[in-house]
Amino acid sequence: MKRGTRKYLAAALAVAGVAGLSLAAAATLNVTTSKEIAIGSGTFAPCDADGVNVSYDYAKSGANFIINEVTISGIDTACNGEAIAFSLGDATGAELVATSGTVGGASFTYNAASAAISIATDLGDATVIISG
Repeated sequence: MKRGTRKYLAAALAVAGVAGLSLAAAATLNVTTSKEIAIGSGTFAPCDADGVNVSYDYAKSGANFIINEVTISGIDTACNGEAIAFSLGDATGAELVATSGTVGGASFTYNAASAAISIATDLGDATVIISG
C-alpha cells in the first residue's frame, strides 16, 4: 500500500472512531428527574357534524323589543342527553340572552325573557355549545 493511501485510510478510521464514540456516549446517557411530566393530546368527534340552526321569537315593547323564545333546531340525535348552552350577544359582545340545558331531541327551545333591547341594536354572535 502506498504511504499517502495509508494516511487517508488512517484519517478516515479516526473520524469513524470519533463518530462511533459520540453515538455510543449518547446511547448511554442516563436522564433522571425528580418530577413527573405528562404530555398528551386527544381528539373528539362532534355529535352533530353538519351544524344547527338558531331562531328566536320576539315581541315589540314600546321603542324596544324583547326576545321571548330561542329555538335551536337541526340537532343530530347523537347529541341526545348532552349538555347544551346558548348565548346571543349584541355587536359589541354584550350578552343579551343566555341559557343552558340538556338536548332531548332534534330541537331545543328556551322560553326566554330578555331585557328590553333597543330596536337600533345590531345583534352579534349566536353561540351554541353542545358537550358531553
